[in-house]
Amino acid sequence: MDIHSKIAGIGMYLPEKVYTSEEIEEMAGYARFGVKPGLVRMLTGCERRHYAAENEHCSDIAAKAGLKALENAGMQPSDIDAVLFCSITQDFAEPATVNVVMDKMDIRNAYSFDIKNACNAFMSGVDVADSLIASGKAENVLVVAGEALSRWTKFDYDNKEELLQRGTAALSVGDGGGAFVLTKAESGSTQGIVASRFATVPAMWNNNVIWGGGVIYPADQSKMYIPGTTKKLIDMHQDVTRNFIPAVMEKSGWVSSDIDCVLVSQVAKWITKNIRNIIGISYEKLPEIVQETGNVGSANIPIMACCAAEQGVLKRGGRMLMLGGAVGANMGVVSAVF
Repeated sequence: MDIHSKIAGIGMYLPEKVYTSEEIEEMAGYARFGVKPGLVRMLTGCERRHYAAENEHCSDIAAKAGLKALENAGMQPSDIDAVLFCSITQDFAEPATVNVVMDKMDIRNAYSFDIKNACNAFMSGVDVADSLIASGKAENVLVVAGEALSRWTKFDYDNKEELLQRGTAALSVGDGGGAFVLTKAESGSTQGIVASRFATVPAMWNNNVIWGGGVIYPADQSKMYIPGTTKKLIDMHQDVTRNFIPAVMEKSGWVSSDIDCVLVSQVAKWITKNIRNIIGISYEKLPEIVQETGNVGSANIPIMACCAAEQGVLKRGGRMLMLGGAVGANMGVVSAVF
């Protein structure tokens, strides 16, 4: 018997505090270095982003998104068999942040662990959750991300060159959380995960490394900042679209016109535009959120799913593609009927 999972519920949370790109540029010293304001908005499309409150941590953000996903799925915390916390940022080095998330959500009888895979962590979590359900090890899995990337954002740049080289992409990040509840699909149901493809290019690991917090630089605060982005990683994101999506679509038995919604890790508006052109879909099927949320790391895709659902783009029974590319370098595509 074919056992597969479906997305039963989605949820998101964005902190209350909002900063415009001009305010962030001022904080980073654009005026001090004689840099014209508006660069972040022009190069990334990010106009606003949310920042967590001082006493608000990754586990808080994830728990709030997770509870909304449970509500959307019509489930209680006691229904969950496994919880996966999938984020770039985390509350502390050990134990796993997922333990705190479960405590705050009152989930008491579930298997859990953290998944680290940069911006692709949530996508990896969806894939692992699908595997747990397909193997019969779980029936209801909560996949949740809670990003507090503002805590790793550098504002005290040493010189203009460093600010221009690293600042534009790093200053466009924001905080927020997203969650999916995956559950065992009914026999004969057309809803659910259809196909997927993931890969890692380990030779590219030394791009955009956040060095702090590991055993190499365990206590060096200067190593705890988001480094920005590189052309190699941007090119890789385009390669994922060109090489991975056709294979997943073929396996799914779909053509471009079959797709109702595409969810991607939104780093910049121009990258999203390129992805639309490569796939051959309209703006309406791949809505943009980067202008309102910035780059929210691994939470991008679930937040985008919630926004697409609010806009009526993502509907029950609709065919969706999720596309992720991340430092490491990691990439993945998942097709699903929502």
